[in-house]
Amino acid sequence: MESAARIIAAICASLIFLSWFRHLTAASKRPPLPPGPKKLPFIGNLLDLPRCAPWVTFAKWAEQFDSDIIHYEVAGSHYIVLNSYEAATDLLDKKSLIYSSRPHATMLEDLVGWKGDMVLMSYGNHLKAHRRLLHQEFHPFNSSLHRPHEKKNLRVFMNRMLDKPSQWEEHIRHLLGSTILAIAYGLNAQAHDDPDITAAQNMTDVFTATLVPGAFLVDIFPFLKYVPSWFPGASFQQQAKAWNGIREASIAPPFMRVKSAMLQGTSTEDSFSLRCLQNAINPDPRPDHLSEEEQIIKETAGTMFEGGADTALTALSTFILAMLCFPGTQTTAQEELDRVVGDQDLPDYEDQDSLPYITAIMYECFRWQTVTPLVVPHRVETEDTYKGYYIPANTTVLPNVWAILRDPKTYGPDAHLFNPNRWLLKNDSGEGSQWKLNTTMRSPLGLSFGFSRRVCPGKHMAISLFYITVASLLHCFNITPAIDKNGKEITPTVEYVATLQNRPAPFTCSIKHRSAKHKAMIKEMITGDSEPEQMSNKS
Repeated sequence: MESAARIIAAICASLIFLSWFRHLTAASKRPPLPPGPKKLPFIGNLLDLPRCAPWVTFAKWAEQFDSDIIHYEVAGSHYIVLNSYEAATDLLDKKSLIYSSRPHATMLEDLVGWKGDMVLMSYGNHLKAHRRLLHQEFHPFNSSLHRPHEKKNLRVFMNRMLDKPSQWEEHIRHLLGSTILAIAYGLNAQAHDDPDITAAQNMTDVFTATLVPGAFLVDIFPFLKYVPSWFPGASFQQQAKAWNGIREASIAPPFMRVKSAMLQGTSTEDSFSLRCLQNAINPDPRPDHLSEEEQIIKETAGTMFEGGADTALTALSTFILAMLCFPGTQTTAQEELDRVVGDQDLPDYEDQDSLPYITAIMYECFRWQTVTPLVVPHRVETEDTYKGYYIPANTTVLPNVWAILRDPKTYGPDAHLFNPNRWLLKNDSGEGSQWKLNTTMRSPLGLSFGFSRRVCPGKHMAISLFYITVASLLHCFNITPAIDKNGKEITPTVEYVATLQNRPAPFTCSIKHRSAKHKAMIKEMITGDSEPEQMSNKS
């Protein structure tokens, strides 16, 4: 028996040595990994990772190692950061077939139970089925389909801004939530505390908090998910239990109401969910059950709010802050609006070509403080080489959009400042605006919404809503610093809280209508439409 055991041990040792030798041999033949900070045994670069604004550190690493592609490692997992437009497009766009998957989010997917989320899905047929539905809904040539919803909720938003301007952030959140719920489910979200908006916001808060890089150690060491909740240091298990079920509680009720109304023939509002259900090939006839196809529709509709409302709120908050910190921009924008739109009407979508300065402000908001500086991470499915460097299979890929949009070679030496003029050229034609857009400048809109097969399908609707909201606010309101109890202006500062998003820290401001004429114009928006008036009165 001892002899047999020794033989088995010798065989195992030989196999281990052979495997190790083959690994060393293969590694010696491979190109080197991209440069990056020195790794420690086992933990790699865990101690090098910043707790706040990692995109800033990654940009510094690119300078330090003189490379636009940086490698770091954490507990055996590989990460590369793409700090240039060239590297990001070469890999994520041109090689999208292998760079379009997602790394596994242990906390969110395994413990919180965030299954069926399109944002987190690896690339494959299941993802394609979800994206196909959204592409049909949000096709660029189909953008006018959602504008009635946008304008209807914009009317309510503008009146609420008139009545209670200090609650501007709450009004923006309601504008975005009610618009998306109307598009997804045909719902008229009336009150500020509408339960569907509240539930969807809770869902988004969990999603954002859980995907913060380094927020949960279990995402770095996945084996920790098996640690019981009573074990010291396993408080993440209790948090996961508290969050479990929030997504389903948010997306199931409105969807099931749409299905029930369709089956009963009582549907009155057109919506994404209703159209998809009506076109379903194999629907389940029972009102409280879903076929596989209907489940995909439900999940896709649920992703709309998660992917749009919170990011749009962050972008519009950046706009408000920029108007405070760079007041000359607001003055120039209002001069353009007064000249093009006049004081008898509000800006419309058709005015955008005649409002290049408003478009420049929109571009600069997305460039100066991009909402998701590292977007959502990608994962490369097979090993690859790029610029003479080796990229292992299953490496997490982080495009540093923040660094790309602040590249001084593209955007000038003042790329760290908010300056809409960088997007403009003097219009010497003598017709229309004194400005024209500089079409040779790389637009941030092509980067801020993701890459290639993972680009946000709702991109065009988000841009449309952002434009019309910004134009309407600037046309009717003045955004100025708040006044303290001593009658002095509170000097605004550019301060951001870095999570999954790059969101302005809480700040105060004063928002007042520009004139009695503008006030009357806003009031007329409601009195000219009976349904929004009812909505406003109920709020």
